[in-house]
Amino acid sequence: MRNHENRPYKHKEKYLAWRESVRNGIPGVTKENFDIIWKYLSDMEIGANIAKGSVKVARRFIRLNTPRDKLCFFAKKFEEMFNLKTITEVKNDQLVTFFASMKNGTIRKLDGGRYSSVDTYAGVFKSFWHRHQKISKKKGIKIEDITSDLDTRQEKPGWAYLTEEQVKKLAENSKLKYEVLIYFLFDTDIRAPTELVNIRVSDLFNNYKEVNISQEASKTFGRRIKLMLSAGLIKEYVSLRKLQPRDQLFDLSPAPANRYLKSLALKLFGYGKSPAGLNIRN
Repeated sequence: MRNHENRPYKHKEKYLAWRESVRNGIPGVTKENFDIIWKYLSDMEIGANIAKGSVKVARRFIRLNTPRDKLCFFAKKFEEMFNLKTITEVKNDQLVTFFASMKNGTIRKLDGGRYSSVDTYAGVFKSFWHRHQKISKKKGIKIEDITSDLDTRQEKPGWAYLTEEQVKKLAENSKLKYEVLIYFLFDTDIRAPTELVNIRVSDLFNNYKEVNISQEASKTFGRRIKLMLSAGLIKEYVSLRKLQPRDQLFDLSPAPANRYLKSLALKLFGYGKSPAGLNIRN
């Protein structure tokens, strides 16, 4: 059995640490909203009072961290903008105004940036509101669905990509471990960092010319991939670092690795834009 403690995002640890830290209240959130958010998340933890059409099972920790962040955000913003002590008091016109302001940039992040993926925020609020309707109905109270006009269609994000020549240039100007990493990612199209951190030296076969990504490591589907570009580099890398079969192939933290690659991309390619919209350095 693999040890998944090295998964990069640690959703379980984050959620449980947050829950323990706010047992007596959430900073900046009214007592009324704290009680609502706490009960909502407690229900999600066990799959209770889930909206009609949703699977009645306990939610994974990644599905708990997203609504807890967003609901705290709504609680603070609704009080700031509409003087509401309880998020369930929000009206249809206020809700429409709120999400329009997020989309057009009137409501901005603390650093001045615009919110992306507003559809995700709208989806969280819809789920929350439908649960509020369901619980109220059990008490004989009919609540209007004020979320029917919210746009939860997924926004098409800009993205960045490099040409094959740019990938080669980036790799050749990197430190050895990053050069190996870049060619390995290019070779395998593996999900990074979630699948990448679960690859062990023992997953390499046929003199480092193949890698096996097990279903357990991927959490989606297993596959075996031929390494066309990186086999020689990986063999040298494993030897130089004296890695053992149970060692992670790439023992890297996502944030520092991203910072290094962004900095290098900026140095090599400047602020030029990818044809897909975002700066190449991204």
